[in-house]
Amino acid sequence: MMELYDAIKGRRSIRKFKSDPVPKEVIEKILDIAMWAPSGMNQQNWYFVVVRGKQLNSLKEICKQAFDKHIKRTVSLVFKGNPKIVESTKHFFYTLGDAPVVICAYRTETPEGEFTDIQSIAAAIQNLLLASHAEGLGTCWMTGPVHLKDEINKLLNIEGKELQAVIPLGYPVFGPPAPKRRGEKIKWSLR
Repeated sequence: MMELYDAIKGRRSIRKFKSDPVPKEVIEKILDIAMWAPSGMNQQNWYFVVVRGKQLNSLKEICKQAFDKHIKRTVSLVFKGNPKIVESTKHFFYTLGDAPVVICAYRTETPEGEFTDIQSIAAAIQNLLLASHAEGLGTCWMTGPVHLKDEINKLLNIEGKELQAVIPLGYPVFGPPAPKRRGEKIKWSLR
């Protein structure tokens, strides 16, 4: 089994997947590990939907609309002067990297409130990403499709839960290099 620090440093956002199916047992194992995350007052307020087959094709259409209506503007601004990144992001939203599986991560409301609820599902998503990497799979934590959460909820027949992420899952075609770490992010308090 992969060492924890190696998994954390080795995990990448994968945007191109092989067509090989992911065995159900592996998906179940990954989701089990995801749900061992910490959560506010141990409410375990996560809920996952595994999307495959025809529903996956419909989900791709919604993600395409999310890019066109919401994400294109932001990506074009952030990567101004780099049209290749804008185009590759568009392609990823349109195809979801040809991932054979997508996991939609939801949260439910708890008495702790939205601030804690979001942190709890985020911890579960990180566990999912690391467990997937340990199993030789790739993932990409996508929040852009959440702009069209109502359409996704209708497709998946979900009510009473808040969509937090869409996570393509599959065997990676290749792993991108490690990005540079950006600037000073730690301050030590003075005594």
